Amino acid sequence: MKRVMAMVLSLVLLVSAVGAFAESEALTFEDMASLSWSFSSGAGGWSTDMQILEDGSFIGTYHDSEMGEMGDGYPNGTIYICSFEGQMTILEQVDEYSWKIRVDSLTLDDEPGQETIDEDIRFVTSELYGLSEGDEMTVYLPGTPVDVFTDDMRMWAHLFDVEEQPEAFEDWFMYSEANESGFVGYPAAYGFGLANPWVEMTEEELLEASGVSFGVPEDAEDIVYRWLESENLAEMQFSIGGDEFCARIMPAALEAGELMNIAGMYFAWENEEDVTVGHCYGTIGQAKTGSEDWVELCQWYDLAPGLMYSLAVSTTDPDGLDLVAVAEMVYVPMQGDA
Repeated sequence: MKRVMAMVLSLVLLVSAVGAFAESEALTFEDMASLSWSFSSGAGGWSTDMQILEDGSFIGTYHDSEMGEMGDGYPNGTIYICSFEGQMTILEQVDEYSWKIRVDSLTLDDEPGQETIDEDIRFVTSELYGLSEGDEMTVYLPGTPVDVFTDDMRMWAHLFDVEEQPEAFEDWFMYSEANESGFVGYPAAYGFGLANPWVEMTEEELLEASGVSFGVPEDAEDIVYRWLESENLAEMQFSIGGDEFCARIMPAALEAGELMNIAGMYFAWENEEDVTVGHCYGTIGQAKTGSEDWVELCQWYDLAPGLMYSLAVSTTDPDGLDLVAVAEMVYVPMQGDA
């Protein structure tokens, strides 16, 4: 019931925000004040979250969790954090879908580099990521045609996370060309800071919440566990030799030989072939994402407990690693309810 009410309230706030703009002659910060703005990769351990107030002032925080950065007194890792505030001005309308705004002032609440330890975690104040003083950013209204977005904008708008591209973007979007950053504006149903629905957990907390667990590969570093309750989706991120991996598990009712994409990646896969992970049928494929960067994805389904798995890696040398071998270490057979 709470989740339904949250969805209803979110829709009301979104409709109100769009309606307020439609009735006005020009964009105002009042139109944007009911939103939480988030710049993140979506599945990463970092985000910059911001709220813009009715007078154009703004407040926010940036955090980056590095659970693998451990030491004496902080065995639970390190979190880099930055709190900030500032003032914006609306400059001019670009077209029917977008407006230019300027960051007139920006102040960090703490000098970068200060360290404290609390509950076995080291907190380090840091520089801000994604926003800078003097930057001129473009605000795109809900309903903006997706074809006006560059690939960089689509990435930060999380449009590559959906299989079928919509014709129009449903949320607000604010893009900085100078910082190559994109903030999505979500209805702030529960106030500032809830734009990212992923919850970071310990391994034990994730097992209790999801009922599933990951095997930890040899030489894995910077291990982070997350839980997306709305999708019943468990995630483990880690790195090996500089390559970044993301493993996911989600219950799914599939037939033998059937797979479902839970990785949130929809590329034109190359060199795709069938594989076996444990006793499970799966596939593996590669996709080029940049001049030197590749993504490789392995997916498999365990029919007995009804669990779908994925393991993705970002690398410059896909031929130099055996992703199936890593998947074998991630896979823990016969989990969950049959």
